[in-house]
Amino acid sequence: MFRTLLALLLAAFLVAGPAWARPPKDDEKQALIAKVEEFKTAFGANDMGHVFGMMPPRVLDYVATASGASVGELQKQMQAAWADVLKTVTVESFTMDADGAQYRELEDGTPFALLPTETIMSIDKDGHKQRVAARSQTLGLLDGSQWYLVRIDEPKQLTVIRKVYPEFENVELPKGTMEALN
Repeated sequence: MFRTLLALLLAAFLVAGPAWARPPKDDEKQALIAKVEEFKTAFGANDMGHVFGMMPPRVLDYVATASGASVGELQKQMQAAWADVLKTVTVESFTMDADGAQYRELEDGTPFALLPTETIMSIDKDGHKQRVAARSQTLGLLDGSQWYLVRIDEPKQLTVIRKVYPEFENVELPKGTMEALN
């Protein structure tokens, strides 16, 4: 009888999946909404150093090690690169929709979010302006108790995420699109 009960409990555990699997808690959702607002404020102020700093520390450390620079130096480089971009690109609008977030969970039950993101910009190329819409999902990654935001619309970004967070190796993440508006 004991063996039968033990077998039933074990079977129920295996069928139910990890005991720690859970959707994000309300306070975690609120923290993500606050992180998105912080991101939008920094992006609107062209503070790319701050935006860059909202990526997970493990990603920042990986990129810094790979480039041979410190995280602080990378933040300064990011700010300078963005200043160069703004010489030919005008951001007309930017949205990251925390209310439209799609919550999923990793195999170990850790929640993550996909946030619909759209940037409308005008690119000045040789005196000709081209308007484009970049649409993607931003990854809301919960590391410990902290949310981080990561672009995942380019293969290089996905490679880094999957190297630093191997739990994302088999997670299908949507690709971004770029559409000419003129």
